[in-house]
This record gives sequence, structure tokens and C-alpha cells, in this order.
Amino acid sequence: MNCVSRIDRLLLALLMLVGLGQRAFALEAPAPAVLDVRHRTLLNTHCASCHGAEKQKGKFRIDDLPYTITTVEVAEHWQKVLNALNAGEMPPEDEKPLPGADKADLLDDLANTMVVARRNLGDQQGVITMRRLNRREYRNTLRELLGVEINVSELPTDTGSGGFDTVGSNLFMSANQLEQYQSLALEALHEAFERQAAIGVTKQLRFEAETITTEVAKFVADQIDARERARAWSAAVEAAAAKPENQEVVARLRKEAKNDGIFRRSWSKISGAPAPESFGFTTKENNADQANSALNAGWLEYHQYYLRQPALDKGAYLGSPTLHPSLIALGFMDLLVPFNWPVGEYVFRVRIAATADAEPARRFIEYGIHPRHGQVLSTHEVIGTMDQPQVIEIPFTMTRGTGDRENRVLFIREKGSWDSNEEGQRKRHEAVKRNGIGPEVALWVDWMEIERRPELDRPKPPGLATLGIPLDDKSPIPTPGELRSALLRFAREAFRGAEPEPGFIDRLVLRYDARRKAGDKPSMALRQTLSVVLSAPMFLYLAEPAADQGRRSLPGKELATRLSYFLWGSPPDARLRDLAEQGKLATPSVLAAEVERLLDDPRARDFVRPFVTQWLGLERLDFFEIDRPRFPRFDDSTKLAARNEVYETVEHLLRNNGSMCDLLKADYVVVNRVMAEYYGLTGVTGDAYRAVKLPTASPRGGLLGMAAIHVMGGNGEHTSPVERGAWVLRKLLNDPPPPAPANIPAITRLAGKALTTRERLLAHQEDPQCASCHRKIDPIGLGLENFDAAGQWRTEDSYRVNDATGKPNAKATKTWTIDAAGKLHQGPAFTDFNGLRDIIAGRSENFARGFSAALLEYALGRPVGFRDEPLLDELVRQGRSHDFAIRSFIHHLVASSEFHSK
Repeated sequence: MNCVSRIDRLLLALLMLVGLGQRAFALEAPAPAVLDVRHRTLLNTHCASCHGAEKQKGKFRIDDLPYTITTVEVAEHWQKVLNALNAGEMPPEDEKPLPGADKADLLDDLANTMVVARRNLGDQQGVITMRRLNRREYRNTLRELLGVEINVSELPTDTGSGGFDTVGSNLFMSANQLEQYQSLALEALHEAFERQAAIGVTKQLRFEAETITTEVAKFVADQIDARERARAWSAAVEAAAAKPENQEVVARLRKEAKNDGIFRRSWSKISGAPAPESFGFTTKENNADQANSALNAGWLEYHQYYLRQPALDKGAYLGSPTLHPSLIALGFMDLLVPFNWPVGEYVFRVRIAATADAEPARRFIEYGIHPRHGQVLSTHEVIGTMDQPQVIEIPFTMTRGTGDRENRVLFIREKGSWDSNEEGQRKRHEAVKRNGIGPEVALWVDWMEIERRPELDRPKPPGLATLGIPLDDKSPIPTPGELRSALLRFAREAFRGAEPEPGFIDRLVLRYDARRKAGDKPSMALRQTLSVVLSAPMFLYLAEPAADQGRRSLPGKELATRLSYFLWGSPPDARLRDLAEQGKLATPSVLAAEVERLLDDPRARDFVRPFVTQWLGLERLDFFEIDRPRFPRFDDSTKLAARNEVYETVEHLLRNNGSMCDLLKADYVVVNRVMAEYYGLTGVTGDAYRAVKLPTASPRGGLLGMAAIHVMGGNGEHTSPVERGAWVLRKLLNDPPPPAPANIPAITRLAGKALTTRERLLAHQEDPQCASCHRKIDPIGLGLENFDAAGQWRTEDSYRVNDATGKPNAKATKTWTIDAAGKLHQGPAFTDFNGLRDIIAGRSENFARGFSAALLEYALGRPVGFRDEPLLDELVRQGRSHDFAIRSFIHHLVASSEFHSK
């Protein structure tokens, strides 16, 4: 039974209360939020007559409001002013309105002042709330301890109140969640034990693709035969319908039927008409429907075209998704991993070639699992030819989580061939219009195989190695003393070197004995017992007890844990723990060397990917689907490759200690063949990402040249200059606009009008409450309009208005040449995208400060506050002195007193 003991629950609750009970102590106060007093005259002139000393409508007074916001009460009053002005509620319609420019300035200043006020009033004063492992850290920790990967998607998300998933205030815990952890821990233990039992097992299975030819040929023969029989039956029905005695009933049936097929369904009402069964159509469903379907076999020509292709005696082609009943449906090929094969490390191989006339964009395959759901895991370029096919080798891990049939099916298909049913049908219809048959074949497969390779078996992971007792049921059962010692060693390893209390080990022994008495075999009783360790507070929480008062330095073990979870998202390895136990880790030279070692390790990907995703807001890539008829080249594989371009670029900088300025502007991109083809870059082959020099006139290079960034700045159909401009202000210029008010009135007069994007935004700015923010946002967003909603470069855009039936109104469609020129609010002007990018690239210190703040919050697990300003200043200064090398920011953050203290 997967239950949590009452003592475990009480201990967890106690630890949670300790974390929540931490209090800040007196620190130097932050600079207050101050609204410029120049707005006092404007507000008194237009508002004080109704909200002043003599009259307070709505019990609200404005003339005595402090312009320095230091309390929640004052902040709430100013928020009411901001809301009323934004909504257009004040001044009332019968009062003189505020001058437009003055109102826009007031709203701009007040909105930004409120941002500062909220930050100051919510400042944690550097206090780090004790936190649990987030989902990915829990997954990574089990991986390092047990050598397995588990699915943690059922756990609650970790960013409920915004910020990074490392922030302690987001990482609450519930009793139900605790039981989820124990269930996941038990699943991980099952898989870890099964992996050990399968050490050295070899398995291999090959599928020869030419066997498909026999299936297709038989299917085509059946189709031809069925069509001939259907024609004969149809002719017989028509002959009976033509008889004089059937004239009246036939006239009525034809009037009721929408087409000939529906008419033939009523054959039994026509005297003398034969039954479809007499022509061999016998199914459990309507047999007339079967005959009608055979009569209109729309895919027969495509199947016959397929059978005319060369090399079918040696392989098969990846064709278009069809009604073909074979295991590949001519749209993909799949291979089922037998159910009796054990978990472990496998390799999938396919010998494949592209036809001589295959277009470059079609020389890719997608590899994945669960073909019906189409979970694409990777994309691979096909460079093999029909004369010299290539073998593509893809490693994969078989887990217990792939126990059902669909999740054991590995598939390959042509890139973008069937991201959805609708997309597959759209491509088919386009091809039929083009050639009358369907999509031409482009990829030929010789064979596919899967192999379990014992040499890939991982060494026994530290969690199991430290047990030192048998993991199977064939070996001698451990003595009570051996069991207790094993549980103690495992708990120490799981608790990252911390010593468990004796009472905890006593409870584990009691649980093991209880499971044995309940009938469990020794290995199952051991797994059940160890699952308690992996759901205990000392495992789930990154315990950094606070001092009684003031700050305290982290001891070696806690410093090692903080560093490891920062740069690996997983527990410290043996070297880090040894250095911590020896008291050497805090030595500056040793610590710097360890930072370098951790960043050079492949596990640093578990820093880059989650940090970059949250820092740049890449989650938005999954908020909507791209309009594929409008942007057919942006398929699921391209979306995956575009996301990876962002990660791979940052990893390239981290690997080579490159300058962060390259994220603002660069003369290279880090791409693979998929993205190179999408960007129109030549000379790039293969699946690996690498730095590629750009042509002089290319708009690519840096974040603003990446398709993923521009896809996020739209809705999948149209671009959003507002979304793009706000993103640049937030992420690149460290000048985030205040939150958009919830009650801004819509500009209904623009509905149904064919206007350019610039015209719409300029009309929006006619309202002062809109202009206060949009005058900063819109020029930047308009400067990025040369990138469409799929991140492709363009020089023209259009807007169409649909009529009442939803069809485009040709008279209400406008096409225009994109004008990307503009001027930053209170800043320089630019004539095109290149000019805008140069301006942004010239503000590298702003970018570095925003990056530093994000890095600090992610590393320490708390929001950035006023007390962090000196550290941010130092990080930027040190970064500048090292040409903004990305590792310099990490080194100086790790060396700071804030990183070393609690």
C-alpha cells in the first residue's frame, strides 16, 4: 500500500512551518516609490473639486495623497486613481477632460511608480524561503540516485505565482502531493531494480520493408476486384430501376436521395434489384455502403502509382497517409518493441534514401513514439541516395512507462507529413490538384531495426550501489543488522550526505518487516521501504536552516547542494561532496574550478534549458498552433528545431564562454539542417547544431533573428507588434512596461476596417490611457514587422476582412509594403529592422542587468529585491570587464556573499 505514515506527515508539516516562520530582520530601506510632484497641479485642477478638502465623492480624497508611496494603504489609493483614469471613468463626462499629452504622461509615470511600489512592499529582504525540489529537480535527483528517468508531469506545476520554478514561495506542498511523490518513487525503484536484473541482456529485431509491397499489391488487387463487382452491382440496380413497373418508386427515391450512392442504399425497395451480398459484399455494416465505397475507391490510383515505383523488391516508400490497412498506412512505418523485452538502453536504426527528384524540404524524417498521437522526438536529414542509402542510428531508453502497446511503437515518417489529420488531408488535396494522384514519394526505406546493447548498460547507480545487499529474491535474505546498515547508507545518499535521525531508520525497519509479514517478497518489501526515504522531507526539501537572527554562511554540504542544483538541477556528485566535507569547497580557487567543471559537464543542459525557457518565456511557443495553410513550412519538426535553436545558441555561448552581446546581435547562427533550410542558408547538412557564418545581408543572428522569438510575438496567424515590443522591453532592455490594465476600452470603430498594422496601432494611441504605454511598445514592435507570424522574413503584409459568411471580402482587403522605420520613445530613430537591432545591441548593459537579475532569482530561489542592487551592479561591472562573457556572470554570482549565505 502506498500510504504515508502519520509521523511522516507531522514531520513534513513541522518543516513547512519552520520555513514559513522565517522572518526578515532590519535592513536598509529601499529607495521609495515616488510619483513626480509635477502631476499635482494637473490632478488638483481636474479632480480636487470633487475629491478635495470640501467634497469627497465616493469617500475618496486626492489632494492630500502622499506622492511618496511607503505603505499598502497609500498604494491602494493610487491604484484606484490609476484604474479610474485607465478606464476613462474620471473625470466624468460632464467635466473637462484631462489634456491628452498630460494624461498620457501621468499614466506613464503613475503606472511605473506603482510597479516600484509593489516591488518595494513585496521585497523579501533577501530571505530565502525553505523550498522543496521542483518537478524537474525531483526527476533529475531520482535519475542521479537510481539511474532512471520517470514521468513527473502529473505533479503540480511549480510556477503558480510567476517567477522561476526555483522560487520557494511557489513550491508549496500538500498531503496528496506527498503521496504522489511516494508513488513516483516506488515506480522509479521498480524500474531501477528491473534495470539491474536485465544487465547483459541482448535483444534484436529487424523489419524488412519490402514485405509491405506484398501487402500493397494484394490490397490493390482486392480494390480492383471490389470495384469491378461494385460496378456490376450498380449496373444491375440501375437496370432494375429502369423497368416501367419501378418508375414511380424510383422517382420518389431519387428525389429523396442526395446522390447516386444514397439512392443505391434503397435497392431493396426497387423490384428486381439484386442484393449487394450477391456480388460478394458481406460485412456487419450496411453492405450497400461497402459496395459504394469500392465503387469510389479514391486511393486506387495512388496505390497503383506506388506499385510502379522502383526498388519495391528491396524496400518500401514513405508515402501519403491513406486508407490502406497495412501497418504503415503508407504514411509512416512503425516497429513494436516486444512486451517481454526488458527496460534499458536500446538503439533504433533505419536504412533509408531519398529519391533523386525529392525536394530539399522533403529530405527529412521524424522519429517518435505513439504514431497515432504523433509524439515526435527528433528530426533527421536524409542524405542517402537510392544507390547509396544511409543508416540513421537513434538511441532510446525503454522504460516501464512504455508498457502499453502504443507507447512501445516507434515510428518514422516524412517531416511534416501528418502533424494532424487535417494537415495530412490538406497536403493530399493540394497534391491531387497538382498531379491528379497524390503526394509524390520522396523517401525509400530498406529496413528498420531495434537492438538492446549490453555495452550501453549503465553502471550501478549510487543509490543502489550504496545498499550493499541483494536486490533479487534468489539471494540470501539480509540479516536485520545488514538491512539496518543498508537503509542507513541509502538514506544518507538520498539525503545528500545528511545524517537521518535514528528514529527514522527504526520506522523504515518496521515498515520492511510489516511488508514481509503482509506477504511481500524481500525485493518488493525493500522497494516499498526505500520509497518512504524518497518521499521524506529530508529528500524532498533543500534544507538550509536559517540562523536565529541575521545571516549565516552556508556550511560546505549546503553550499555544494546549492551550487549543484543551480548548475545541474540535481544533487552534488561525489567530488563536490568530498570537497565540501574536506572544507575546501569555499576556497575561491577551488570553487571557481568546480564551477568550470559543472558547466563543462553534459548535465549543465539541465541549467540552460529550464533557465532559458523561463527567462525568455519560451512557454508561449505552446500557447497556440501556427496556421498551417498560411505557413505550411512551419511544421512540428520546425517548431521543435526553432525552440532548440534558442537553447543551442545559449549552450554554444556557455561552452565557449562567448559574449552575451551575441544574443543581441551576431554574424552567425547556431542551427542544424532543418533551421538552415527554413532560413534559406546553404552548405549546412546533418542533424547537429553548429555555428554557421551568416551572409552579410541576413536578418538572422541574435535573439531577434530567431524564428521562435517571433512566433511567440503573435497568435499563429498574425503578428502582434504589442506583444513583440513588450517582450523586447522586458527581456532585452530591462525596461518592462507596467502590467496592462484590465479595463481598457476596446476601439470598436476599427472593427471591419481594412487598415495597415501601423494605422491600427496609431489609432489605438489616440486614447491617452493607451498612449501612455504604447508609445514605448509600438515603435519596437513595428520595427520587427518584417518577420511574419512564423518568423519568416517578408517585405509585404495584408489584412483582409471577412463578410457575414466568414469568406474574405475582396473589396475589404489591403496589402502594403512594410515600413519598419520608427523612433523609440524619448530615444533615437531608426529606418529599418537593422537600425532597431543596432540600437538594442548598443544597450548591452541593460540586457546584462536583466540577465543578472534573472540568474540571481533562479540561483537563490527568491525574488530580486532592493538589497540585491549592489550585487547586480557588481555583476554588470564584472561582466563588462570580461566583454560580457557569459560564464563571468555565473562565476561572480557563485562567489558572492549572497550565494554563500542564508
